[in-house]
Amino acid sequence: MPALGQTVEEVRILRWLKDVGDAVERGEPLAEIETDKVSMEWESPAAGVIEQILAAADTYVPVEAPVILLADAATNGRNDAADTALPGRIAVSPRARRTADELGIDTADLAGRGTGPDGRVIERDVIAYQEELQAISAVAAIAGRGPKASPLARAMAADLGHDLGSLTDPGRRITAADIPTTTEPVRTGATHVTVLTGLRKRAADTVARSIREAPHVTLHLSVNMTEAVRLRERLLPEIERSTGVRLSYTDLIIRVCAAALRQHPAVNAHRDGDTITRFGDAHIGLAVSLGEDGLIVPVIQNAGSKGLAEIAKARHGLVERARGHRLDAVDVAGGTFTITNLGGYGIAHFDPIIVPPQVAILGVGAIADTVVPWNGTPAIRPVLPLSLSFDHRAMDGAPAAAFLACIKDILETPALLLL
Repeated sequence: MPALGQTVEEVRILRWLKDVGDAVERGEPLAEIETDKVSMEWESPAAGVIEQILAAADTYVPVEAPVILLADAATNGRNDAADTALPGRIAVSPRARRTADELGIDTADLAGRGTGPDGRVIERDVIAYQEELQAISAVAAIAGRGPKASPLARAMAADLGHDLGSLTDPGRRITAADIPTTTEPVRTGATHVTVLTGLRKRAADTVARSIREAPHVTLHLSVNMTEAVRLRERLLPEIERSTGVRLSYTDLIIRVCAAALRQHPAVNAHRDGDTITRFGDAHIGLAVSLGEDGLIVPVIQNAGSKGLAEIAKARHGLVERARGHRLDAVDVAGGTFTITNLGGYGIAHFDPIIVPPQVAILGVGAIADTVVPWNGTPAIRPVLPLSLSFDHRAMDGAPAAAFLACIKDILETPALLLL
């Protein structure tokens, strides 16, 4: 299973698109898979014949774990007669033969696995084969432990206190549909029980881990949007004509954040243990609600090198694909900073939760006409509330406050973007 992002530790196999014995070409879809961020098709990294599938559908698999054995199409697998007919002619080094004997491995099973000179089997080939056998045994042990049940069914049964052995006839695989969600009859409309699964569960786990591990501090600040509103009104017709997309305040904030991140690189960073990595380019994630399916954060790559029209077009495309469940892994990878906008719901200030391993996230509230001092007298101006949550392990309050103040300065004087 390939690594599909810096924070992805396991992948769920939704369904296999191929069976044992099928021939596949490089780049041909093998399965539909799901991470905590995106559902996608997993393409074969090589051509060959499927010899064995090690993980069933509806199974969670750690990244870089073996899940499928793909044999060379020319020989139709390692166990082909051509491989086993002449076991005595397999070239094996003395050290490899001794290690194979100690591990109880038949050297005939190592045909075609040699990585030494002229295909000779050496010690590391024996060890690699042993590790593969152990991985296969582990998968088989998990599949055969107790009643046959999908991972979702096991999780539901554990949460609700059900004994899996009492839910079905021996030998039949238990699915989520077999798990009673209540112990007593429920009146229609009275109660609805939802079990977190898929993207919703993974997003919930990520949020819980972030708030549990990272000491969050949130700063709040208000911005006079008078000049930003005028700029958007002037640019909106031309950008809509050239791209077919309406310029939003979110687009403007993305562009301003990219400029501010360039001046304050401590905010444009990842934290991994005691290591903090600062990035030269701003890859800005935008939180998108999927309703009951949870939240996903597609990423606008290299936002600092894009103009407002490019950002508007990229943002529109990502949001459309996200809501249509058509994002690719590349669309959600590599974010260095995130923006979440709840202004459409009339929310003012709030405390957003950081997306690990990032060190900060900007919450955007609703623009509202507000009485503010203007040239010594009260005046009504459009005011935008901003909330910056940051990881206090990665930075102190002063640099975080300076970054937020920089955003305010640019939004109140948009001409600074020309510098």
